[in-house]
Amino acid sequence: MTTTTLDHPTTTTIPNARTETVFLRAEGYTLTARQLVFALAAHLARYGDTLAVTVVDPLHAVDAHMRFDCGDLTGWTASRTPADVATVLARAEQIARDYFGSDFPAIPW
Repeated sequence: MTTTTLDHPTTTTIPNARTETVFLRAEGYTLTARQLVFALAAHLARYGDTLAVTVVDPLHAVDAHMRFDCGDLTGWTASRTPADVATVLARAEQIARDYFGSDFPAIPW
């Protein structure tokens, strides 16, 4: 049996949206790609999966959330399991990628 040692310690970096590049600018607020996904996820958690351009345009959902819910991007996670949160975030990110296409950056979770 072999033992492997690392020459340098590993660190776990927790993503921080406040240090990321702004992706969306609107009147009164700016959002990184991660924050945009959280805003979409807040809509999904409250209203279900209505984010199709023929039902609710994703940009309108984000704008409504930022203006009327005071931009609380993580309040929806409080009563959900980590697995539920991950599922909602994955769907929100998929919606963002479908909506913005190749311009939407990769988000390290």
